[in-house]
Amino acid sequence: MGKYTAVNGTEFTDEDIERWAAEHEGGYTGAHVGPAVPGRPVSVGANAKPFTLRWDAHRRAKLDRLAKERHTTPSELMRGLIDAL
Repeated sequence: MGKYTAVNGTEFTDEDIERWAAEHEGGYTGAHVGPAVPGRPVSVGANAKPFTLRWDAHRRAKLDRLAKERHTTPSELMRGLIDAL
C-alpha cells in the first residue's frame, strides 16, 4: 500500500484514494459545473496583482523550506509576514 503526502502536509494512502473514488463514482456527468475560467483562481481578492521579487538561491531555499514546514505556500507565507508588520 502506497503512502503519500499532499502539498499541505496531509498524509493519505491508496486506500483513501480508492474510498474517495468510490464516493464520487456515478456523480459526475461530464458536464462543467460552471463556466470554464482560464488561469489560477484569485485567492486574495479581485483587485490582487502579481508582484515579482528576485531572490538568490539561498533566500529562495529558505523561503521554500519555511513554507513547507508551516504547510503553506511561499506566497501565503510572505502575505502573512507583511500583514504582521
